[in-house]
Amino acid sequence: MLTVLPTIERTNYVMYLKIIRKPLKLVAGSVLFVIGIITAPAPLPIGQFFALVGLSLLISESSWIKIRIQKIRRRLPFIDQQLQRMHPYLPKFLKKVIDDTDPGNLAE
Repeated sequence: MLTVLPTIERTNYVMYLKIIRKPLKLVAGSVLFVIGIITAPAPLPIGQFFALVGLSLLISESSWIKIRIQKIRRRLPFIDQQLQRMHPYLPKFLKKVIDDTDPGNLAE
């Protein structure tokens, strides 16, 4: 039998989820990014996918990381070229990451 949580308990649960969401996304993004970097030399491009998914989580929660990625892409144009080449073939959320970290959007 399914019980319905009282409003007070539900509110506390939602607040708890909001509090732990950011640290969980940062940890998950970091882990995926590290796994992606480690597996990047593998013959299959799965490492690059993990790294991009990890970066998407990190960028969505940290403006500092977003600015760092923009600066890296500006300093290392071959990385920017690789990302632009992959852009049409990626899912929407990864396209958004590439667009959000475009070095042309960096204000300095």
